[in-house]
Amino acid sequence: MLVEKRQPRLPRTTLISASPGIPLKVRIDRFLHAPGTEVALMLLILLSVVVVVAELLLGQESLLRRQLEVAESLITLIFAVELSLRYFTARKKRRFFRHYWLDILAVVPFFYLHRLLRLLRLLRLLRLGVLLNRNLNRVSSVFAAGLSAQLGLFVLIGLIILSGAIAIYLLEGNDNEDFTSFKTALWWSFFTLVAAEPIGGEPNTDAGKFVTLIVMLGGLTMFAVFTGLVSAVMVRQLKTAMEVTYLELDELRNHIVICGWNRSAHLLIEELQADPQIKHCPIVIVAEMEEPPAYQMRQVDRSQLFYYQGDYTMIDVLESVGIYYAGRAILLADSTHPRSDQDRDARTVLAALTIEKLNPAIYTCAQLLDRKNDVQLRSAGVEDVIVADELASHLIATSARNLGAVNVLSELLTVQVENQFYQVNLPESWTGLTFWCATQKLKDEYDAILVAIDRRVNEHRETLVNPDKEILLQSGDRLVIIARAFPLLR
Repeated sequence: MLVEKRQPRLPRTTLISASPGIPLKVRIDRFLHAPGTEVALMLLILLSVVVVVAELLLGQESLLRRQLEVAESLITLIFAVELSLRYFTARKKRRFFRHYWLDILAVVPFFYLHRLLRLLRLLRLLRLGVLLNRNLNRVSSVFAAGLSAQLGLFVLIGLIILSGAIAIYLLEGNDNEDFTSFKTALWWSFFTLVAAEPIGGEPNTDAGKFVTLIVMLGGLTMFAVFTGLVSAVMVRQLKTAMEVTYLELDELRNHIVICGWNRSAHLLIEELQADPQIKHCPIVIVAEMEEPPAYQMRQVDRSQLFYYQGDYTMIDVLESVGIYYAGRAILLADSTHPRSDQDRDARTVLAALTIEKLNPAIYTCAQLLDRKNDVQLRSAGVEDVIVADELASHLIATSARNLGAVNVLSELLTVQVENQFYQVNLPESWTGLTFWCATQKLKDEYDAILVAIDRRVNEHRETLVNPDKEILLQSGDRLVIIARAFPLLR
């Protein structure tokens, strides 16, 4: 049986690593958001803070101090290059300045005018908190969800203590015997922050008194934040329903965008999060409602779930959820507002046209209520179209014809029970094998069953289900198999 089907396009991240024709901006953006790059930036931030503090402990004529100044200049140069690359790849320059203005201040060479301006280097600690939270999600989403707010609070406290200590040491160290060493200034800054009043010394200069005021206000603010944080944690523990998190979306890459909401949407999210291949992939929901119903989200892992309220047929809304960098888009038959079936399908088609225009490399799957709208979606470049009522009817008819067999289909259509369908690229070493030889090889070596071949014919894709056993596999084919886990063919 031949079923016409187009080849799903690879996600953007796959294309970047595989195709030499990828634009330079895309490759640079992928590099900047790679986990290894972000870990390196975190280490550089910590190193820069250590260097700033170490310079204060050394004399003006110390050789080691001059070496540290050179190291600090090199680190600052690295951050300047990194910010320049981010500006180069940014689609909206205003958004870049809005998000990175503190980092820009940290690399501007103000410190040559006055040593006190070296405090600007400590602003990088705020960036460290953001990077640390994001990378904790990659290690353990549950662990990160419980520590994100606490980490942010600790980073702010550390920034205030270090900044206060360095400032009061530079301003009062020469003439005030209470601040003759950096260690004394550090303890003064800590106790002043905790007590919200000067403890361990009194500044003499107006500038020193201003620094004291800032540290005291920081202590009062931190106390309020800490109290609110504890209250929020207690309330969260008492709540029985899960909430969808509203977070900044600009840094997401290769994420899944779900447009629309209906009564089966939460089941879709649970199924996606159950797949080991994409369980850590961020999911962004875009819908015209305040938030998804809490009772439907009880089984959903919200640590990698984001919500954006808006009309997903609008370009600015899709840009806000990072559609340019998304790997997959799923369009549901939206039921958030009372509309006719034709209107719901029309919105799906319009959103599909917009998404494919903004990001031609994305994989798109759309749910329709009427099969006749399939033509518009195929012409728009949508890879897969699902008509839910049609599939349900086919399942019922199959069960009636075979006096059962629904359990088999139910297992194959979910990753939560044993076997399921997978589509894998044909290894080059398998080119030229017959369908039957590939079937035996898969069963013997991977305990998998080959059921179909997805092949490009001219400009279209065809799926050959259970073809002749002597048909030869060709380069570029994709194999549709049944297996218990995703097989890595070699």
